[in-house]
Amino acid sequence: MKNVFVLAEHRNQQLRDATWEAVAAARKIAADLGIEYTGILLADKVDAMAQQLAAECPKVLAVEDNAFASFNSEPITQALTTLLKDRGPFILVMTNSNAVIDVAPGLSVYLDAALATDCFGYEVRDGKFLALRQMYSYKVNALVSFKNAQNIVVTLRGGAFSFSPGAQGPGAVEKIPSPLAEGRFKKRFLGFVEAEKGDVDISAADIIVSVGRGIGDEPDMSMFESLAEAMGGVLACSRPIVDKNLLPKYHQVGTSGVEVKPKVYLALGISGAFQHLGGIKGSPLIVAVNKDPKAPIFRVAQYGVVGDLNEIVPALEEKLQEAKK
Repeated sequence: MKNVFVLAEHRNQQLRDATWEAVAAARKIAADLGIEYTGILLADKVDAMAQQLAAECPKVLAVEDNAFASFNSEPITQALTTLLKDRGPFILVMTNSNAVIDVAPGLSVYLDAALATDCFGYEVRDGKFLALRQMYSYKVNALVSFKNAQNIVVTLRGGAFSFSPGAQGPGAVEKIPSPLAEGRFKKRFLGFVEAEKGDVDISAADIIVSVGRGIGDEPDMSMFESLAEAMGGVLACSRPIVDKNLLPKYHQVGTSGVEVKPKVYLALGISGAFQHLGGIKGSPLIVAVNKDPKAPIFRVAQYGVVGDLNEIVPALEEKLQEAKK
């Protein structure tokens, strides 16, 4: 491999948090392979975002075009194909967002590149890059090799890599003329629809009590609501609870729901799928209660309790009420 490229994702002239996770991954991959990494920015106004990206990348390739004002996979795929076709062999790192997964498959075909999606890690063996991803409903961890592939495209699962600002210093920004032919796209961006906002904004909460599949098929939701109230927090959940219509979608925590950063995150009956862990990675204190001692949530929790929720939750609320007297 000659280079690692990382695509910056943005919205409303702001780099998205997931971009920095991708930068962290590209930085680490490049260091392990002993090669350089380069940021790529496609936007209608690149200057400010390019400088932000250059603070964490040795070099940034920036392409400015009105076609990038809103997300459209067609011009993005065209631009990346032109930009990268003569820069191989390379690894292109992207997020696994809903937007980017519309780009990755077609782009890999145009670049004659191998593709691995929703990766949560990687290994380097004998100088070769191998991707880690899950298969069969997350029951199997697969190590993916890229036999005879000159170019590789990978998308990263949210929360798989943690970003911390490096001592890189300002990198060089190279502005590249847009390769796009104006007005030749079959797709048009019609508008961006914000997700439904309910009566509770869990993203702003300092304390969250979150429930998952482990609370059972017919749980007493009032018990968990009461605990959240006693703690001065709000009630949230993992995806299975929304799928069962026990709580509205806007209560869902995770990369497919709401990403949260409370001061305290109490996870009740949540096993800890990657999508959920990606939504709580910013929380400084995670407390997990689960009857399964091998639940993945315990790997990220600062405190863990193995036991029956129906005994632990009422006992905890009782102690909280006593402390308030």
